[in-house]
Amino acid sequence: MKKLIMIAIIFSLSFTAFGQRGQQREMSTPEQRAEKMTTRIAEQLDLTEEQKQEIYNINLQNAQKRQVELEERKAEMESRRAEMKSQNESQKQQIEAILTPEQKEKWDEVRSENQKRMEDRGKKGRGGSDGNKGRRYGRGGYSRSK
Repeated sequence: MKKLIMIAIIFSLSFTAFGQRGQQREMSTPEQRAEKMTTRIAEQLDLTEEQKQEIYNINLQNAQKRQVELEERKAEMESRRAEMKSQNESQKQQIEAILTPEQKEKWDEVRSENQKRMEDRGKKGRGGSDGNKGRRYGRGGYSRSK
């Protein structure tokens, strides 16, 4: 009986965690983060108003620094994406210059099939409908369903 209760609890917690993962959180401002951190500390340590203000200022400075770092990383990633896209386009043009019209047509078909397959894989997640259902380590590996 205890095992059943534990299994039910774990099962319900896993659904709760899975459901929350899908939700998109809205980014809070540095001021909101500093206020939240300060409130938490003030409740735990019973701070005076003067201490709260000093700690808020420290939290705000750090939250602003982290915000700047986050924005820099985001801009860097966007720059990398644009560079990779440019390189891929250049590579595509170089390859197309070598191919015959028939080969270009076939190559476009292969590329569109690959792109569709990648999109489908992204939608299904792990263990889609490729016949590996229940297999843990791919082909011929350990299988839970026997």
